[in-house]
Amino acid sequence: MSVLDLGLDELLTTTRSVRKRLDFERPVARKLIEECLEVAFQAPNGSNMNSWQWVVVDEPGLVAKAAGIYNAGLDDFVASLGDATGEGYMGASVPGAEHIATSVQHLRDHMHRSPALLLPLMGGRVESMNSFWQASQYGSILQAVWSFFLALRARGLGSAWTTGHLWREQEMGELLGIPTKHYTQVGLFPIAYTLGTDFKPAWRKPATEVVSWNRFGER
Repeated sequence: MSVLDLGLDELLTTTRSVRKRLDFERPVARKLIEECLEVAFQAPNGSNMNSWQWVVVDEPGLVAKAAGIYNAGLDDFVASLGDATGEGYMGASVPGAEHIATSVQHLRDHMHRSPALLLPLMGGRVESMNSFWQASQYGSILQAVWSFFLALRARGLGSAWTTGHLWREQEMGELLGIPTKHYTQVGLFPIAYTLGTDFKPAWRKPATEVVSWNRFGER
């Protein structure tokens, strides 16, 4: 498939977590998903061990059940916040926060209609690991997931970074036959064409506020 005419910096600065603009009506071919995964697999990983597995769900009944677990997991997360919701949520003051909230709700309402879902799995469990091993484990798969996002964007597709279902990781594992004693799920990512391809950079704090030189806090 041909790719969009995007410069490198444009690709990197306009690849978004897409929710409202996912096209839930248009099917996505397995061959195209495999093509994007092959791109993703070229990302660096620890000792080049490729200790990952990738589960793609495109059977509509399973997609719907997985979406149900995702929504239930988000309900668990919201319940855990207590009063820290709405205006009390830690991200409520971020510019555009109100749009993020409606966007998340849109995905909750429509996740079950996704043409496909992706669950990347990293080998092993991290609960008892120290910070070195945890960083090494996540650092051997997360960049591949983002490469997958970039490959999707370049081909007119999109996804959204979601982790809500991890509140019910075991339940998702049982649904999809994932041996959760041996693999850690790192997210749940819808796969769909996007409605239009004209995405823009998002608000971010400027480098002057978040970058230190040589010692923490020295701008």
